[in-house]
Amino acid sequence: MSIKIIPQKQLEQQASNSVIRQIPLLFFPSPQNIYVHRAKRLKTLATNNQFNDYLSFCAQIVELQANLAKQNSVNVDLSHLLNDKYPPLSLNNLPLSNVWQEYLNNLLSSITATTEQIALVIEQLKQNTAQQLHDKALHLLNGKFDCVDGNEALFIWSSLSVYYSQLASQIKGKAIAESTDKNCLCPVCNSMPVASIIQLGSNNGLRYLHCSLCESEWYVPRIKCTTCDNMKDIQYFSLDVELSATKTECCDACHSYLKILDQDKDPHIEVIADDIASLILDIKTEEEGFAKSGMNPFIFAQ
Repeated sequence: MSIKIIPQKQLEQQASNSVIRQIPLLFFPSPQNIYVHRAKRLKTLATNNQFNDYLSFCAQIVELQANLAKQNSVNVDLSHLLNDKYPPLSLNNLPLSNVWQEYLNNLLSSITATTEQIALVIEQLKQNTAQQLHDKALHLLNGKFDCVDGNEALFIWSSLSVYYSQLASQIKGKAIAESTDKNCLCPVCNSMPVASIIQLGSNNGLRYLHCSLCESEWYVPRIKCTTCDNMKDIQYFSLDVELSATKTECCDACHSYLKILDQDKDPHIEVIADDIASLILDIKTEEEGFAKSGMNPFIFAQ
């Protein structure tokens, strides 16, 4: 099953499975709320974690993202982007503008460098021309992460995320299910997921993948590899107890894994924050021969 977004007026014209239709397939983000909650969670996790300095630094960036989303909002009509061929915010459908660079400039001017290395990276980015920044952003959006320094990528992606999450929040469309096996990339912007989350509330028990770029979440059935759709020989690893809220879901067919976070076991859990705080689980899982199929925007390879 894959997810496609169509104009709301076309929804009744589409035939879809009656059971799937009852399940919310897609949640568009509320940028400011997301960033405020994430910053709070990062600060909480930093108080008792071996990565406390880095979690606190990430919290500072996320607080700035929340301010940017509030004070420098984007308002555009995206109705013309809903078509049958591409996700609405994918590069094939919406070429990258330079609006996100305004967010980057504000971010670089407002951040407090906590180390000499961070100060150097900020200064390097400030020396980039608009075209150089544009090219680096395109590399990242196309998944060519090794073409951009990991430290620079963190700031560039954070700025892109503020821009794309606001665009996603303004899409006036509805999601429908299609009978294909493509569900590993975001149906809104075509980016990789961070992890999957099992929700509480009215969607209790349903699993959604969380986008690393636009912050949207889309439905994927549980006990199923999010990369290859394999439903056999799925393993789960955790660091402490079997009932841990954070586990890695590992596939023996394609040897990939992705974190799965359970709000029923910890209602305060936040996808990006808790993924960073559980880096040791990534290390242990990769030692077992599995490769991560998602990405965290605060953890780019150096």
